[in-house]
Amino acid sequence: MTVKGAGCWVLSAGCWVLMSDVALACPICFRVEENATTDGVQAAVLVLVGVTAVVLGVFGRFVVGFAKRDGQPTAGADDDEGQS
Repeated sequence: MTVKGAGCWVLSAGCWVLMSDVALACPICFRVEENATTDGVQAAVLVLVGVTAVVLGVFGRFVVGFAKRDGQPTAGADDDEGQS
């Protein structure tokens, strides 16, 4: 780990420790008020989680496709090596 990376971890840990409980709490987790705003925020969180899952799934499929293609020989690669 570099010095810059270690400093980032120390700064993050320090901020986390120094934050009060109010700063770490969110109304969605603690269900402060049941109204249209909290319902909308819950729907937005579900949509964002869904979109993130789809994007990560497509990216994973993309990487797996590259990994499979990397292991397969190309059509003309073996022909050129033996005819020099």
